[in-house]
Amino acid sequence: MWSCRDPSQRKSSEGNLYVKYLDKSVTLVDLNDVFSHFGTVSSSKVQTKDDGSSLCYGFVQFAKVEDSVKALEASKTDRDQFKRLGEKFTCEKFIPKHLRASNANNTYTNLYVKNIGAKFTTDDLKKMFEVFGEITSPVIMSDDAGNSRRFGFVNFKDHEAAVKAQEAMDKKPYKWKDDALVGPVEEGEDVEQLKKDGYTVLNLYVARAQKKPEHEATVKYERNLHGTTPAAKTNVYIRNLADSVTDADLRALLTPFGDIKSCIVMRYPNGSSKGFGFCDFATSDSATQAIQKTMNQLFQGKPLYLALAQKKGDRRAMLESQHSQQRFFPVMGSVYRQPMYPPPFFNFPPGMYPAYTQRMYRQPQYTRNFQHRQTQNRRPASKPQPQPAQQQQPIQPVQPAQPVAPSPEAEKQRIGETIYSRMMPMFPGDQNLWGKLTGMLLESIDLAVLRSLISDEAALTEKINQAKDYYDKHMQEGAAN
Repeated sequence: MWSCRDPSQRKSSEGNLYVKYLDKSVTLVDLNDVFSHFGTVSSSKVQTKDDGSSLCYGFVQFAKVEDSVKALEASKTDRDQFKRLGEKFTCEKFIPKHLRASNANNTYTNLYVKNIGAKFTTDDLKKMFEVFGEITSPVIMSDDAGNSRRFGFVNFKDHEAAVKAQEAMDKKPYKWKDDALVGPVEEGEDVEQLKKDGYTVLNLYVARAQKKPEHEATVKYERNLHGTTPAAKTNVYIRNLADSVTDADLRALLTPFGDIKSCIVMRYPNGSSKGFGFCDFATSDSATQAIQKTMNQLFQGKPLYLALAQKKGDRRAMLESQHSQQRFFPVMGSVYRQPMYPPPFFNFPPGMYPAYTQRMYRQPQYTRNFQHRQTQNRRPASKPQPQPAQQQQPIQPVQPAQPVAPSPEAEKQRIGETIYSRMMPMFPGDQNLWGKLTGMLLESIDLAVLRSLISDEAALTEKINQAKDYYDKHMQEGAAN
């Protein structure tokens, strides 16, 4: 199983059987021999103690789910095939630990509640849930400064009351104004109209309270089981935050762009800021607007970077794909055409694309006071010293030095300087544009064509205008998206 290149089967519980009440003499070879009659067995395992003795249970993983179903049915109807495993042997479908009917699921009384306003108090929480039964301890969690963290817990006396409250309140919409509770959204009320009137509409989230390790294990299992899913269009990643920025500061900055479900600054265990955070908006339009209008904005002395949040694997794959594209502007002959794979930064609104995708030609830095340096490097002339008379040697004719052809890189550098200087009067005052257009031309046009362009001013001007139109077009498309 570990050598299988596709890990989906190993991480999935499909096709996996749990076998128990095995005879102590049964080994994994015995399991494999018995169950291989029903189909290909990917792995078989008998759980053992540290000393190697059997714990009398194990697992059998089939390559196909259909084969596991046949084996499971046969274990209930035809016991003769399984005599080798023991008289009390039983077989059942394997169920992951977090999905099993545990005692906690049968007796829990504590509920976790989130998606609430900052002004929602413990008394409000008690009034909201006391209709379902007696409450022993309601609480709204707060930070060190006493500000609400927008979630809490309500503990009932009876398990039945907790179940009833969860079923009735989970995903129930409530309207809020200025972070204060107004009431539930009545049937027939227009949610969009409520938002226009200044209300915030949030669906309450109510679930059984879990300890942190249990919750993390559940989330990790579901991610492994279902694989990578598309990144949410409402969750925004914010980095380059000052150390003094709090959750409340970040929420206050982004609130004008739309309703916020959650906002958090990530921190180390000692409480110090990691310099980045996340803000989950109610709608994707609010998230896009926040990214466009807050990108590079100074916040507590540092320019912010915002983008849609991505899973680590998705982001790594995107970066590898972007770095593998060496030529952003393919050319057919000497005429521009639409790239087969558009440049990555055309998928972002202006100012949002990563810095490493901005192919910008930079004008070389020349040394100042060049003539002065040459003058300083000259040695003062000394008086000629008398030389002893020597026999004159015949003067040999000096061979002319053979011209050294410049390298393609050096020649492209020289051509780039010419194109850069030609753009300065065409687009005065926009130095970034000079560099970007120069880089586009140098990367997309062959060296032989470049040589002919710099000798033909009209043709070069036409190419520059084509590049400018191409650049403007994609910037407009990026802004529209």
